[in-house]
Amino acid sequence: MASQVVQRISVRWLPEPAYEDTNTIALNVGGYFIDFRVEKESQAIQWSRAGERILLKDDPPTYRWTHIIDSLDLTVPDEAYFNKLSNGDDIEIGSTPCPHKDGAVTEYEEVWRDITPKPLNASSWILQSQDGMTFVGKVGNVYLAIKKGADGSFLARKDTLNFSSNSWENVFRFDNASVLPRADDAIKAVEAAGRDLDRGSSLQIGEDGFIVRAFKK
Repeated sequence: MASQVVQRISVRWLPEPAYEDTNTIALNVGGYFIDFRVEKESQAIQWSRAGERILLKDDPPTYRWTHIIDSLDLTVPDEAYFNKLSNGDDIEIGSTPCPHKDGAVTEYEEVWRDITPKPLNASSWILQSQDGMTFVGKVGNVYLAIKKGADGSFLARKDTLNFSSNSWENVFRFDNASVLPRADDAIKAVEAAGRDLDRGSSLQIGEDGFIVRAFKK
């Protein structure tokens, strides 16, 4: 599976009309993902999670997403399939508990757009901390870091690459995100680990140990 940065364009809880009240992106690398949803109005995390992205069927493409860490403490895996729209976007079709309907299982449709930079020259990866509670990932010009605290808190940051200056800039932080690895530090750690880095490899980012969950050169 190719590494991706995807942006959600809309969500629809059937039979209601589609809308979009968040800035939502997800990183897909190998069999793992990080999903990052920020409310447009409040700039708070609406939902964020990370886990495995398991291909169940090729036609139509059908996936299961696990919740290794989840800002809403959801644990039941999601399953959905995708169809290609005429404009090239993908529509995800499934059913899941709807927060606007007191958790009633409801059919939904989400439209996603692939915004992965082309060509994708640099490596893509998703790492999980040794304690299991932090995920960091990079695809192209997007870096995400999220952490579930033992006290139930949820930390998040998003850094993006400024192509003009060729430097990484922080564009979003939630809660005490300064404790999360910055893009620069994570990238340096991955580069220092060398060309033999692969799934299951270990590395240090500062004082914290991480395990490579997915890596694409």
